[in-house]
Amino acid sequence: MRKKKKFYIPTSIVYVNQKPHIGFALEIIQADVLARYHRLLGEEVLFLTGTDENGMKNVQAAKEAGKTPEDFTEEISKRVRDLTKILNLSNDDFIRTTDKKRHWPTVKRVWLKLKENGDIYKKKYRGFYCVGCEAFIKEKDLIGGKCPIHEKAPEIIEEENYFFRLSKYQKQLKKIIEAKMIKIIPETRKSELLSFINRGLEDTSCSRSREKLEWGIPIPDDKTQSVY
Repeated sequence: MRKKKKFYIPTSIVYVNQKPHIGFALEIIQADVLARYHRLLGEEVLFLTGTDENGMKNVQAAKEAGKTPEDFTEEISKRVRDLTKILNLSNDDFIRTTDKKRHWPTVKRVWLKLKENGDIYKKKYRGFYCVGCEAFIKEKDLIGGKCPIHEKAPEIIEEENYFFRLSKYQKQLKKIIEAKMIKIIPETRKSELLSFINRGLEDTSCSRSREKLEWGIPIPDDKTQSVY
């Protein structure tokens, strides 16, 4: 008996700093159509969605609502789960980044494996940080001293964080894409991605100090930092 072909469909996970909007409904309905189609083909489908509940934006939104991060994220996550039922979606699973039984152990295992491989290192860093983007922004990308997306001045942050050696995989990523080992649709996005890689990939920050962000997954071998 032939083994069933497997098909995995993950959606972006909803950020819970506000109520779910129509953009999420559009994406998850499209994913649902795809999942149902591949099930009709007799494939073994795993359709996964969920909520992203860690991060500074959620802490700030909870504070503005006069609630604890736990209560606030639970409330919004429930709205999203209710939405999947209202829309009659066929998702096989729903994951929350605050799930200490399923999500946290996996993140910690991956972290330790990356560190074992030399893909993660710690260094002091000073840069412009946009809370809305939840990312550091280069000064040259600011417009009038503000984030071009959120139109707000970023914070200047100086702290010791962990970084992922993305630069280490630049040649490998380029080779995989050019060899069409992964399919990128539409083709214009492939050219755009290759152009981005050719400009040079920089190592990316993957943690924050728990003094500034306690609402997150603690790094297993460094309790002063949160995975970010």
